[in-house]
Amino acid sequence: MQPADIAIALRRRSPWEAMDLGLAMLQRWWRRVYAPHLIVSGAIAAVAFALAWAVQKPWLALLIVWWLKPLDDRVVLHVLSRAVFGELQGTRAVLASAGQWLRTGLLGYLLLRPWPDMARSFYLPVRQLEGQRGGSARERRSGLGRRVHGYAVWLTLVCLAFEWLVLYLSLGMLTELLLPAKSSEGRDFFEALFDGDFWTWDDALAYAGAVALLEPFYVAAGFALYLNRRSVLEGWDIEVALRKIAERHAAIAAGVLMALLIAFHPSSSYAQKDPKREIAEVLKAPEFPHQRDTTQWRARNPAEPKEGPDLSWLGALGYALANAARVALWVAAAAALAYALWWAARLLPRGSAPPAEPYRPPASLFGMELAPETLPADVAAAAGALAAEGKLREALGLLYRGALSELVHRRGVRLLASHTEAEVLALSPQEKNPYMKQLIELWRQCAYARRDPGRSEVERLAQDYRGFAA
Repeated sequence: MQPADIAIALRRRSPWEAMDLGLAMLQRWWRRVYAPHLIVSGAIAAVAFALAWAVQKPWLALLIVWWLKPLDDRVVLHVLSRAVFGELQGTRAVLASAGQWLRTGLLGYLLLRPWPDMARSFYLPVRQLEGQRGGSARERRSGLGRRVHGYAVWLTLVCLAFEWLVLYLSLGMLTELLLPAKSSEGRDFFEALFDGDFWTWDDALAYAGAVALLEPFYVAAGFALYLNRRSVLEGWDIEVALRKIAERHAAIAAGVLMALLIAFHPSSSYAQKDPKREIAEVLKAPEFPHQRDTTQWRARNPAEPKEGPDLSWLGALGYALANAARVALWVAAAAALAYALWWAARLLPRGSAPPAEPYRPPASLFGMELAPETLPADVAAAAGALAAEGKLREALGLLYRGALSELVHRRGVRLLASHTEAEVLALSPQEKNPYMKQLIELWRQCAYARRDPGRSEVERLAQDYRGFAA
């Protein structure tokens, strides 16, 4: 890489401004970057999904796509590094030169790295473009990362947040919105999220799309931060400016030399002109330094400058205020820590906590009286008689009251007035669950949907009630 061939304006930038330059570089050459990048990332995703499909593990596809992200990074850096230095390669040329960006320690990095590199895009040019490895690479990364390593880590965290929270989760939720509505027995997106059953094929596909879209931004920003750091350490901007000045002065000197040759050439039409006057005219150009004599008045015995007031006490005052502020800060931190410990101690359970109150069966539930004395001696016979008279709602309500009273007073099920029908069904004993499910379903349709129950269904529930209460 020669600084004189660079295609961007080199100047000293802040780290955040340098990362913004990387995004501008990607905006300028996005077609040449995304074409080979999408081919490589698409091939990685295809292999990952094929392996995951073979074992029916969607999380395996997501893991492979995440693990091979350094391969995507090398393709993007290969295109950007050559574009910055004036060489715009097409997709075919980039793929044909795959050996150049594959033989950069990729296999060892993928297999031997003990933990994820939080500044991967910033340190990648050290291995791929400079060819450093081993101890020299570590020393080089240490020198480059001084003062800017934290910015590279923040770049990784920000891109990771966009990748997972903004793109991955939004694509996953969009997929849920486009899928058909699930039945009441199915599980929606949030149930899967909180229950741990989260890695589906849609999730893996959404993550692969997020990586393919965002990874070039991450690499471009890290590469621009690397270029800015080298410009600061090695004076690339000064070297480029000096080269331009030298080229401009070399052109002027060549013009002066040509003028002298023409002036002194005997066959030239300019031989009759005065060479000194011509040279003086050329030297009037602003590129050449000029000297001139000036005259000005000065006092023979200039008065000595008066010394100003002694302001050293301001420094002592500032030092004292700084120390006082530091002490106050430590005191405030200690007070905050003590308050946090006191607040946490208040939340801890006490050893002498009062015993819980004994359970008292509710007198009514869903507006229904549950006391056994309020029910007929034979609930099944009474419900059958009401059904025979055509009073199907009353018969169904009597069966529901009897079932709830049976659960509370005889089976010891702790039902509260705040429980819903679904919670009553969940708390029912396993052997009573089929009957309660049919009864609650028919009761819901009657009470909430205003649908009259069928006579045969009510009579069947009345007949089965004796087995439920046995």
